[in-house]
Amino acid sequence: MSQVPPSQAPPPQRPPADASPAKAKERDRKFRERISARIVAVTEGIILAEGLSAVQARRIATDSGCSVGTIYNIFGDIDGLILNVNARTLNALGEELRAAQRRMEGQDLAGRLMELAVAYLDFATVNRRRWRAVFEHRLPESGETPADYVADRRALLALIEAELHRVIPDPSAREDAAHALFAATHGNVLLALDEKLGPFEPDRCERQIRFLVHAITGSIDAEGGRAAGQKK
Repeated sequence: MSQVPPSQAPPPQRPPADASPAKAKERDRKFRERISARIVAVTEGIILAEGLSAVQARRIATDSGCSVGTIYNIFGDIDGLILNVNARTLNALGEELRAAQRRMEGQDLAGRLMELAVAYLDFATVNRRRWRAVFEHRLPESGETPADYVADRRALLALIEAELHRVIPDPSAREDAAHALFAATHGNVLLALDEKLGPFEPDRCERQIRFLVHAITGSIDAEGGRAAGQKK
């Protein structure tokens, strides 16, 4: 699993004026795509090297070879840019989790969920600053999370729900169980990486996650299709 380095390519140059309006529009579109990709790569590189707190519009503009106004014109504001970068992280995490799903074919429920949980731990360990940025970023109170970003988050939880489909038929109970499993795993990983309970030991953290998932899956009432704690 590798981190994505910041782009080393020179900043895109704005295309020269063209006599044809159609050609000029197409060149402007391609330029916007190139500068957008450059801005995202620079921002991602800053997060990889220094974390979310180092993300500043003026610095990104300088490193991207554009103006601050260009960033705001393309992404709306700095929050829109961060959400764009974080969406890439969510997609990369999703790829890792789906790969784990493919590896766990034929295993029982506990084995499949453990594989997902350990894949989550591995991703967070290797991509710490990118992973943290997803959870550290806060929109202003007046801000609204874009629907496509909400869908990206929802898709990750859907992977857990899919594993619970057979044992928890009720959609609402299944969603609650998936959220609980994710929250428990995420909390364990966060505490471990923050070294709140002692030095970070990857093997020990994995053992704790396996214990956690085993305890939760063992409490699921498969016959009744209920998660432990759900009212009859």
